[in-house]
Amino acid sequence: MTAEERLAELTAGDRRRQARRRDALRQKGMVQQSVWLSAQTRDLIDQAIEEGRFKNRSEAVDWALASSFAKEKTMS
Repeated sequence: MTAEERLAELTAGDRRRQARRRDALRQKGMVQQSVWLSAQTRDLIDQAIEEGRFKNRSEAVDWALASSFAKEKTMS
């Protein structure tokens, strides 16, 4: 097997794993949303992850949005 064939095989495996993960999350009722962040915000999120507050960026962004809208709802 050539290096190119091996790389193609690994890439295909990554795509299959990502597809399975997306399907599992959809089955849990979650939706995918792209969010653009400033470098400063990304750095703050990464710092919180390093400190152990969150497992990953997705978890941190979900918490931040839910917290923000929950506060807004109680203020109305």
